[in-house]
Amino acid sequence: MVLACVLAYEAYAFFIKEAGEAENIATASDWHLTGEVAGDAVLEQGLVPHADGFDGVDVWAHATQEGHAGETTGIVRFTITRGTATGPLTVATVTYPAAEVVAKRPFHVTIPRLDVSAGQDFAIRIAAPDATAGHGLRFEASGPTYPQGAMTLGGRQEWGDLQFRTTAERTTIYRNLRHLRQSTQVPDAVRSDLFLAVMLLLFNLALAVLIYDVAFNE
Repeated sequence: MVLACVLAYEAYAFFIKEAGEAENIATASDWHLTGEVAGDAVLEQGLVPHADGFDGVDVWAHATQEGHAGETTGIVRFTITRGTATGPLTVATVTYPAAEVVAKRPFHVTIPRLDVSAGQDFAIRIAAPDATAGHGLRFEASGPTYPQGAMTLGGRQEWGDLQFRTTAERTTIYRNLRHLRQSTQVPDAVRSDLFLAVMLLLFNLALAVLIYDVAFNE
């Protein structure tokens, strides 16, 4: 019974358990839309991921003219910056069609995975350079409830904080091991799934022997 419980928890920790994702989700009482992102008016929100392997952000976008998503043209540019001693450092820039961004809520912004990200200061910058006033985007936001970052629009502080949720690819032990096995410094044999399976089997056999010895040989 003890061994079964240990194996069950091991499976949970290895394949299912994930580090908490950073998020700021508005409540019904303080939900609102930001000012318009269009032309030179760029929206920026500071954020701090909870896990290494930061690889994306969910945002909730609306066309300024709600109900006329087809009029939202051009592209939306998402830029992720990391705070450094010398100022913000751009680590990723991705673009999507504006109509696609407002068509799905939440909209997931995918960036190249950042292996070291837990607890570090980042910011997401959102621009719609092709949009004209009245034909841009607005984003769901909360009140000023996120203490680890501020929201600005057009370089001026905007009331509240952007509604967002970060994602991290390396959030389970299995994903961490899979990532480590991709390193070129690891021998080919060690990078195989067979090697990982054998190591897990040997570990559990050793664990079973230890539990049996403690339980029945005292």
